Amino acid sequence: MNLKDILVHIDDRPTCSSRLQVAIQLAKQQESLLTGIYVIPHPHFVKHQQSSLEGAEAAREKFIQATKSAGLASEWICIDSQKSGLDIPNALNLHAHYRDLVVVSQTDEESPDHIIPGNLPEKAILGSGRPVLIVPYAGSFDHTFKRILMAWRGGPESSRALHDAMPILRQVNEVRVITIQGREGDEAYQSHDADICEHMSRYQLPLICEKRVSGPLSVGDMLLNRCADSGADLLIMGATSQSRRGYQTLGETGQHLLKCMTVPVIMSH
Repeated sequence: MNLKDILVHIDDRPTCSSRLQVAIQLAKQQESLLTGIYVIPHPHFVKHQQSSLEGAEAAREKFIQATKSAGLASEWICIDSQKSGLDIPNALNLHAHYRDLVVVSQTDEESPDHIIPGNLPEKAILGSGRPVLIVPYAGSFDHTFKRILMAWRGGPESSRALHDAMPILRQVNEVRVITIQGREGDEAYQSHDADICEHMSRYQLPLICEKRVSGPLSVGDMLLNRCADSGADLLIMGATSQSRRGYQTLGETGQHLLKCMTVPVIMSH
């Protein structure tokens, strides 16, 4: 079964163009409905509310034109933060609950935005309940996903990521499954004989399986290196979480990839 309903965050940042292009290509590949969501910020964050309304309308027109040109069925959601009482992360997560996957952009920490919170990708991963496709803020990714690197760690997060992404995996040319043994690697690496590639082979996927031992590199850097070496155009992984000072945050590898990703990444929590 394909992904039937994809949600993409639309805003006024330069990264919106590449984010929308990736969402369109995936929606075409999956024959999905593509829904754009735009959140009008609270007046506290903008000088002129009228300009925000005009920005929302301009974004809607661009979205409709782009999806129409691509031959996609689409919908548009516009949320007014002041009227709804929802900030951007909560509005995005609320509507993601009713979709198959949500698309956001990596945060460019060198160009902070006073309207879009820098931790929006993390908030979406931890709060949407859906797989989140994060598009790097730098680069062009205007092609369909054909070579996938699937990070398998064991545990519920990896299992969910695998099965969330199965509609995508079944349409690609190569699925490279990597298991890393080490401090942050597979918790059950030597405790059982189960083989995730044996399970995945039952779906007749084009598999390449490898096991690695972490050395001086972190798991995150090792995954990025393997993406580059294998020519992967998408990384899929489970996202663990941790509690710090009473707040839930992503685990170390997830945080590292949100900062340093070089290819689009799908994370499931």
